[in-house]
This record gives sequence, C-alpha cells and structure tokens, in this order.
Amino acid sequence: MQRIFAIATLLLSGCSTQTLHIFESGLDEGTRANLVQALEKRDIHYRFTELPVPLQYESAQLNIPPMTSGDKWLRDIEYVVKNIGFDTLTISEFNMEGHRYTPNNAGLYLVQNRAVQALPDLLFAHQCKDDSIQLQLKPNGHWQQVGTEYRGRWIYKSNSLTLTWHEKSEQHPYQQVYAEREHTVQTLQGPKPAKTFTRQQLFDGPVPVFNCDLQVIFAE
Repeated sequence: MQRIFAIATLLLSGCSTQTLHIFESGLDEGTRANLVQALEKRDIHYRFTELPVPLQYESAQLNIPPMTSGDKWLRDIEYVVKNIGFDTLTISEFNMEGHRYTPNNAGLYLVQNRAVQALPDLLFAHQCKDDSIQLQLKPNGHWQQVGTEYRGRWIYKSNSLTLTWHEKSEQHPYQQVYAEREHTVQTLQGPKPAKTFTRQQLFDGPVPVFNCDLQVIFAE
C-alpha cells in the first residue's frame, strides 16, 4: 500500500496547474453531482482518484504542501466542501499514510459515511442462476463484478446496500437495492456468522449481479 501512495505522489509532481486531487468514501450520487457542480462554478481544476481514503481521515480534510500560496483557492475549496453539506474543513500541511503533495497540488478527502468501511470487500452470489458471480466493494464507493466490465458506485445506509450502474453517462442509472440481514449458517466447520443482502427489485436487469442475492460467511 505504501508503494501505491509513493507512486501517486510522484504522479502528482507533474501537474503545473493548481490541481485538487479528490479522494472520497460514501458520497451518494446527488452529493457527488453537487460537488462537481460547485467545483466547476468556482473554476477549481480537479481530478478524482480511485485510491481509498486512509482510515485516519474523518469528514472533510485538505492536505496541502508547506507554504502553499493562494488564499482564494483555499477559501474556494472550503466553500465547495460546506456547499455539499460538510460542517468544517480541516486543513493540514502534515500528511498521513504517505499522502504528500508538491506545489500546485492538494488532496481533498471526503468521508460521508465511514460505516461503509465495515462492510466486507467481497460478496458472493446467493440463490442465483449463476452462483459464480462475485461483487467487489471498494472503500472509495466503487464496485465491480469480478472478472467483468460491470462496475459502478455503491452506498450503504441503515442496513441497506444500493448499487448503481450507468450504461451510458447521459442516461439515468440502473439501480438495485439490497436489504441486509445478519444470521448464522451451517457449514462443514459448524455454525458461522453470515450476512445476506437480499435484492429488493425482483425483475431481471442488464447487470448480472443485480439479479442475485449476495452473501458473505465469516470464517472466524
């Protein structure tokens, strides 16, 4: 993981335009859309990254290189963060988990719902026509059906998991909602705790994983 962050730092050093690199966890579609709109309104050059938000970060945090100039730029970022519903923005020159920035770069970390970090990162198809389907949940709010090009965004609130998928960017997304249930299942090693996510929309859709219930069984 440290190697990934080190590589990311080297990539950041090549940006001459003042650029905001955005790491996010748990932002829903509406908040993300409002974020993009606010950034463009303030003419802030930005890039989204798929790297996970370090677990040490909570709420909204901005990491800047030492002696960063441009008070207006920082005020504009703070405006954007508060505009999408965060109460405060913590600004720091001291960076954790190897996230360090060169001049003209900064890292914005937005955590809307840290509870999503508690979910397993891999779920398996359950009571499905194709039980080989696997769903990977990434900490930054992206999902992928393992071994396929199907991918999208996910959010977890109040024991409900929602997956969205865009066939085309300009079209309304497909969506599937799953209700979470904690229970015990019998295995060859005896009873084990499990979580089952039952799909709520029962009509078949174009995304294979949307047509399955999902489950994880905890070995310990």
